[in-house]
Amino acid sequence: MKTSPSNGAKLVRESRFAASGRAIVSAVGFDPALSSEVSGWNNLALFGWNGYCRQAQFEPFAEPVIVYHVGGAQSVNVRVGRRSAQRTHPGLITIIPPATRVGWDIGGEVHSRSLHLSSRFFDGVADYTKPAHPELPFRCGVQDPLIAAVMGTLEREVRAPSQTGSLYADSVADTLALHLISTHAADTRPTAFQGGLSNRLLRRSLERLEASIVGGVSLQELADEAELSRTYFADAFRRATGVAPHRYLTERRLERARELLRNTAKPISEVALQCGFSSQAHLSTSFRASYGLSPRRFRVDSDS
Repeated sequence: MKTSPSNGAKLVRESRFAASGRAIVSAVGFDPALSSEVSGWNNLALFGWNGYCRQAQFEPFAEPVIVYHVGGAQSVNVRVGRRSAQRTHPGLITIIPPATRVGWDIGGEVHSRSLHLSSRFFDGVADYTKPAHPELPFRCGVQDPLIAAVMGTLEREVRAPSQTGSLYADSVADTLALHLISTHAADTRPTAFQGGLSNRLLRRSLERLEASIVGGVSLQELADEAELSRTYFADAFRRATGVAPHRYLTERRLERARELLRNTAKPISEVALQCGFSSQAHLSTSFRASYGLSPRRFRVDSDS
């Protein structure tokens, strides 16, 4: 359900967290009902999301994001890559590390808040407080009273700004980063592939894969663009996203096929070609292996 352009949408377009805000708007289909961007905060942003959404696929964020399920749909399935669906419900939070693709099966009202913490700021706090850089894992359906309280106080600050709003938000960002590191992050020890892909290289690789859904791209081409060996690139990409490059591309092709099957009347053979599959049979085999039903059955079920 689309809403008319709003001040919140304008702020999303102009803010330092603009890319993430636009990605959520595109995924859920409506503008934010609340945005902290008017507050001029430096290291974090808060958005409020209220509206109807059936399904949403979040593109990987460049920063850590915390989603607080405030109300609306009483049970939401959350998917990460090929992992089994996990559930969240009102009162729980979901922690999304950078470069993590997350899917939401909602089928109802969305009443949630997303809190975005600057990656540079978070990494700076982590480097200062931990001898081994902590890794923030994906976590779904977590009870965390401190984060819930932080969300509430930040929302009140957005709605009724104080004279020390920016300074207050910076202090909250410090508290939140330290809490995430001490409570939810795990120390990681150096390995042969220490560092993996930088955020810049990962974004470039994801963009190249997205542009190659139809035509395809080789592992060597991806590695050459990142100026890495094939072996190093493949391992670093898997460490960053949880899947191999070829599996990531297949999942993106299948996701696009789902959208075309659900929202258009194009023949399945045409959908297959537009999503980079060599034939309808190729699409059907991959689709059934991932979703447990044929493209034709999926289309019928989506229309019912």
